[in-house]
Parts: sequence; C-alpha cells; structure tokens
Amino acid sequence: MKKSYLSNAVRLAVCSAALATASQAMAEQSSGFTIAPGIEYQMLDKDLPLDNPFLWSIGLGYKTSSPWGFELAYLNGSSDESVSGNEVDQETYRLDALYHFADRDGVQPYLLIGGGKQKFDYSRFEIENDMANVGGGLKVALSDVLSLRSELRLVNDLEREMTHFTFGLGLNFLLGGTSAPSAPKVVAPQDSDRDGVEDSRDRCPGTPVGTPVDANGCEAVQDADNDGVADAKDQCPGTSAGAKVDDKGCYIVITETKEQQLRVNFANNSDDVTPESYGEIESIAQFMREYPLTKVVLEGHTDDRGAEAYNQKLSERRAASVAKVLVDRFNIDQKRVSSRGYGESSPLVSNDTAENRALNRRVTAKVSAHVETIQR
Repeated sequence: MKKSYLSNAVRLAVCSAALATASQAMAEQSSGFTIAPGIEYQMLDKDLPLDNPFLWSIGLGYKTSSPWGFELAYLNGSSDESVSGNEVDQETYRLDALYHFADRDGVQPYLLIGGGKQKFDYSRFEIENDMANVGGGLKVALSDVLSLRSELRLVNDLEREMTHFTFGLGLNFLLGGTSAPSAPKVVAPQDSDRDGVEDSRDRCPGTPVGTPVDANGCEAVQDADNDGVADAKDQCPGTSAGAKVDDKGCYIVITETKEQQLRVNFANNSDDVTPESYGEIESIAQFMREYPLTKVVLEGHTDDRGAEAYNQKLSERRAASVAKVLVDRFNIDQKRVSSRGYGESSPLVSNDTAENRALNRRVTAKVSAHVETIQR
C-alpha cells in the first residue's frame, strides 16, 4: 500500500515537471552556486517508535540558467524513542533535482525529486536505509542573492516501507554565475484625457471624454452634411450640399414680401362685374391659394358725377360684387375676403375727360404675403 502511494507521488512529480517544461518557455534564469542552511521538521511514520524531530540542514547546489538545479544536502538531529525515551541520533544525505517555475514578483515556486540515505543511531545499533523523496516549495527573494525558502516533502524509506512528511524552512544564497537580465517593464503609455492618443503625442490635452479626436489628440471636425459646421455644434444636420448656413449649421432664411394687385373697371353707374374681368380676379384667387394665410380687402371707387352719398353706396356695391366673384366662382373662403367703398374721394386721375372717368370707376386690391426663402 505504501509503495503504491509513493509510486503515485513520484509519477505526479514527474508529470508536473514535464508539464511545466512543455508549457513554459525556456527563458534564461539566474544561475550560480547555492548554499541553503535551514531547519526541517519531520513527521515520522506512525510505525516508527520515535518522536517527531527537528533537524538542522545545509545544502550545496548549482542552479543552471535553465529552470533546473541540483542540490546535495546533509541533515542532522536527534529524537527520542517513544517507549524508552532514549535519544536517537539521525543523519540524512540526499541529492535532489529542482525544477523552478517563472519568478513572479520575487516569488518562485519549484518542484523537487531525489533520493539518498537515512541513518538512525540507537546507541545499541544503527539502521541505515535508502530513501526517495518528492515535494515542492517556494523561494521568496529578499535581495538579488538571498531568498527565504520553504518546502514540503514526502519521504519514503525504501527498505522499511515507511513514509514520512517533512516541512523545511531556511535561506537560499545564490553565489557567482550569471544573472538573467530582468525583463524590461512594459510601461503603458500615459493618456491623461483618455482620448486614445498618448500624452507624448497629444497636442490638445484635456479634450472631454468621448470627444472624437484626430491623430494629434485634437478634436476631430466631423461634418457629415459638409456645411462647414462640426456635427457636435450642428443644430440642423442634413442640410443640402452647398447651401448657405449660419454658425449653427441651419439654413440662412430670407424674408421677402410678395404682392398681387387687382384692378377691375366698371361701366357708368353700374356694379356688374363683366366676364372680361374674370381673368384679373382669378389671378388674385390663385395668389391667395398659394399663400393660404393671406387676406384681401377690396376697395371700390367711382368718378365724381352724381351725388356724393350715392357714389359712396355705388362704390361699396362694386367692391361687394368683386368679393362675391372671388368667393362664389373661385372658391376663396369668405372669411379671407372683405370689401369697402371710398366713393369719389380717391380718384386715380382727374375726372375732366370721359377716359379718365372710366379709369376712376374701379375696384382695386393689393394682397401681400411674407415669404421665407432659403439663401442658396
């Protein structure tokens, strides 16, 4: 049973070393001679009638530039027999092979495997047996040459089929030889404003987080609609290419006034709208359809013949007649059309000839619309 246990432990140690060898690059490590003083506490097999002893130890070895090292150690101490209390001196000689893993921040784990001889001196007789051991440990660097060393071993007495466990603590001096150059520390480039451009190349430090920047770390002018205003400040994205925009990226709007005038003439003493005037009235209707917020005021006039009061009434009827045509024939909303008469008070020309009097018998109107256009 104990042979099987040791056999499995040896296999585990060998496999671990093989796996480490296969998975770790054989980077050059520190090499040189080693001196390892220390103490070791032994937890002896229960079938051995001895108290668990402390032994002092000294190891001499050589650490190669590969992960492997070798060490010859001598241990000495004493224990008491459990029954008689007699003192039993103990000596151990062993040779170990050590496999070192990569050094991580001054801590280097290792595995070991080896063998040697154990000697027990009972004063009445001596016992000397062959032994084998496997284990592992850690080296914690205190300086370039000095490390604190701890390790745990499984020891098998090959002749008496006994298994012991030992725990060791000591120092490890690395002398002579060569030291592997320390791997250069990779210092991450500093990027104080976290814009993706390291400080040494950043011409615009302190850009707000999330702001797109160019290769120099300056705010990248992104202008999706190509209007000359950066997207970050563009309040009117998507303006047409080539359009004139203001500093907010919005179209420059021009307000202009458009007008349409009307003049309808009447026969003497008449308020009938003749078909010849429909074209003139229709132009006003079309203008009002294009600009649906406009309203029209129709102004009626007469010449100076007849009584002034009569002419006032006649001018009002003439204006109302044109309004009726706009509403009934050209479907302009009644609410948008109003009329008023001015009688003979506002002649266009003097009433001294028949031709001038015909010009003064009229209905006029002017419709205005304020239109916003985009400057191109």
